Amino acid sequence: MSFFTEDLARPELGAADTVDIRTSRPAVARSRTIEFLGCGHAMTVDDDVEDFDAAVSWRRVGGVGVLRSRYRSPVTVTCTPPIPWVTISFVPRGAVSFATGRRTTTGDRRRGAVLDYAERVDMSWGPGTEQFMVAVERERLERGLRGLVEDVPDAPLEFEPGLDVDGTGRAVVGAVASLRALLAHSPGHVPAVLASEVEHAVVTALLLGTRHNHRDRIFRRTPPAPRRVMRRVLDLVDAAHDSTLTVADLAACAGTSERALHAAFRRELGTTPMAYLRGRRLEAAREDLLAAVPGEGVAAVAMRHGFSHLGRFAAAYRARFGEAPSSTLRR
Repeated sequence: MSFFTEDLARPELGAADTVDIRTSRPAVARSRTIEFLGCGHAMTVDDDVEDFDAAVSWRRVGGVGVLRSRYRSPVTVTCTPPIPWVTISFVPRGAVSFATGRRTTTGDRRRGAVLDYAERVDMSWGPGTEQFMVAVERERLERGLRGLVEDVPDAPLEFEPGLDVDGTGRAVVGAVASLRALLAHSPGHVPAVLASEVEHAVVTALLLGTRHNHRDRIFRRTPPAPRRVMRRVLDLVDAAHDSTLTVADLAACAGTSERALHAAFRRELGTTPMAYLRGRRLEAAREDLLAAVPGEGVAAVAMRHGFSHLGRFAAAYRARFGEAPSSTLRR
């Protein structure tokens, strides 16, 4: 039995936001994938296969990317570090075997895989397999980890690969569902505030909802941030015109961890940093509705301030101001 294997040099981290590939040539499928992922891998395909067909699409939003892949023929993909991503793989059709030096896990309809690429990974795809993969920049995850622990991590993140999508992995599944909904409702440009919110949700779900070597440190008891830093954080929220602020940004301003900041908000305001941020965004949206130019609708204002679901925005708006956003717009 003979095999096709192509070897290309590894390029720098890919920057393409949107890519669609449909090809019957293994070399094209592999080289184009390398271009946008920014990391090399070897693809092995049985030479005897006459109907090789690959459909691959990629969409990147900030530090998170979504890769959809389908190969009609069985293939093996080998990924060798360094790789700048941590990936979450879901396999809605068929099965993929993920083998590392530490262990082997299988992805299918009930089980996904979290891969950190600390070592070589061999992925074996059955015929007709489809994969939905979320790629998160490792640097973004490590920054998120530093926001959740008081001391600087002394070792890189290493994840256990198995992900029970119907059990312990449901937090990750929920965050990924929000990402998919955002992409479905934003076929073109994704508003920066929405991209930031969803990226933060995926990072947090990975760090809190999966098993890795720093999990115990995250869940240690953390004292709240000192009262003096709260004023600094509230001043930033009130003064900032950039609605893409995240909890990580607020923690950086406070010079503390996200957990400590969360505890301080609970102590001082009886709410969470995210709830406070969303309340300020609702107030900013109300100001825009009152000053809207003719022809501008509620949906445009809601999207501009980070509310992708119009029904939820209307419900939150009514709960806060006692009227529908459309009523405010008609004034």
